[in-house]
Amino acid sequence: MARRNPARKAAVSVICAGAVLGAGSFMIPGAVAVNAKAKEAVHSSRTNEAAVETLQAIYTQAYEGSSIGVAGNFAIGESTRTDVVDRLGEPFLSDTFDTYHAEMGNPGFSFAYNEDGILNEIRYLGTNVERQTNLGSITPAVLEEQLGKADAITSISKTDQHKYLYEAGGFELEFIVNDETLQVDHVNLVPNS
Repeated sequence: MARRNPARKAAVSVICAGAVLGAGSFMIPGAVAVNAKAKEAVHSSRTNEAAVETLQAIYTQAYEGSSIGVAGNFAIGESTRTDVVDRLGEPFLSDTFDTYHAEMGNPGFSFAYNEDGILNEIRYLGTNVERQTNLGSITPAVLEEQLGKADAITSISKTDQHKYLYEAGGFELEFIVNDETLQVDHVNLVPNS
């Protein structure tokens, strides 16, 4: 009489159970993918809302000659380079602009000064990580929907970009849009010309 091997029987049972459960798990990823797409769509609309909130904040602050985030502490025509460096430290790059790069979801900024060291331009660079929650979701269509038609649209020579200019009291907001992606690359705040 043949002897039954309980270890073999247990192994076969585990393999069969695994095959049944494994076959079921092949169906689950399809369902998860559908749910993941739905969650992605919801996240995408939230992302766009965050970008619109950023846009509105930039526009509102422009009337005061300042920007958002850490740049909200400085005003064009009033703040000095010393004020900026005392508050933010030495810039990452210093040339025509003093640049403070984006880090871990915090936006980057560049500041330009006149010959007396008075702030005369703030450049909002946006975030690098999760850019869609920021400038990456802002297009010319979003600009027009949120702010109305631009006061001027000009082509920027030597680049594949256009400048969408909006007047904001005594200041101008210049949204620099990449022609290829139709996304805002950065935003300049300057005194009215």
